[in-house]
Amino acid sequence: MLNQDRLNRAQARMREQAIDAYMILTHDDYIYFFGEVRHQPRAIVPAMGPPIIITFFGEEEEVKRSLGVGDARVFGTVGQQIKDVVGVMREMSGGKESLRVGVQMWFNTPAFLLNMFQRANPQIEVVDIAKVMDELRLVKDDEEVALMTRAAEIARIGIETAARFLRPGITENEVGAEIEYAMRKAGGSGVATPVFVNSGYRSGWLHGTTTEKVVERGDMVVVDVVPRYRGYCANLARTFVVGAPTPAQLELYETYRRAQAAGIAAVKPGIRNREIDAAAQRVFSEAGHGERYVPGISHSIGLDFEEMPRPTIHPADSRIELVEGMMLTVGHSVLSVPGVGGVRIEDTFHLRDGRAHALVACDVAFELPC
Repeated sequence: MLNQDRLNRAQARMREQAIDAYMILTHDDYIYFFGEVRHQPRAIVPAMGPPIIITFFGEEEEVKRSLGVGDARVFGTVGQQIKDVVGVMREMSGGKESLRVGVQMWFNTPAFLLNMFQRANPQIEVVDIAKVMDELRLVKDDEEVALMTRAAEIARIGIETAARFLRPGITENEVGAEIEYAMRKAGGSGVATPVFVNSGYRSGWLHGTTTEKVVERGDMVVVDVVPRYRGYCANLARTFVVGAPTPAQLELYETYRRAQAAGIAAVKPGIRNREIDAAAQRVFSEAGHGERYVPGISHSIGLDFEEMPRPTIHPADSRIELVEGMMLTVGHSVLSVPGVGGVRIEDTFHLRDGRAHALVACDVAFELPC
């Protein structure tokens, strides 16, 4: 159902930014306004007045009923969809020579649709909608907190499943399949990023996935999951060792635990992500791993796996102040030492009452019996 309060606040900001309309091409902002997941979400939000849904003709009546909107334009092909959007934009111009249309410029924006739209509407100025939407989505309301808490509970199920299945001789793909099945069965609707099961030499990789690599005795294994629940994400990562850890592996793991704890303790309204980084880096440096630290141990999260502030992607975001009510992760960076392995321990937190509160507790052992 259309969230009228969110729509009103977005439209007020659009008018402040002189943006005539927001063309929604991505799932996250569609869910933010309309509260449901569609395979190809398309909508137009004017600076004033009700939104317009662009939908397949077989879904028209259901969309109007479930979303509580009166205007739904239908299409049968992608070409017809583009034509309809162009027609709506021309109607909206009301004789204006040009329009400023906002579009989300992020990972999931379909570039081919944006390109087709711009070619069909050379008179329209396309601008980034971030100035409107980023700050709106930064603070999570009670409904969003509940959805993200459920996503975090599903993430914990994924991590606990990994701890049960990791053993010598199993492949990363097999472990990943068990993780995804368990999270789906628990109500998850897919993942925002690929499930990481990075074992052995791959544990030191900054990013990851699952492969046919066989897990071996003595391997360090980084497991990172970002499940979705009704569109919202939560991030959880843990590191395991299959068998008894070596002194070097144990030292690396304990160093990361202390660094994450220092980062968590630094979280409060008014500080910046760079201060969380600095707190963690001091621990790494004191342990002799300062030169291996990858900046960006914390970022915001919500309908997308990385939301503003996202210093791991935009370094300038490290200067943005944290605010009460936002969601963020701590533990994003991997600490990698060649010949030993890599460690990542990450949790999702709600910043409330002046400090970071973990959405879930996930107490799994570092050392896994063989």
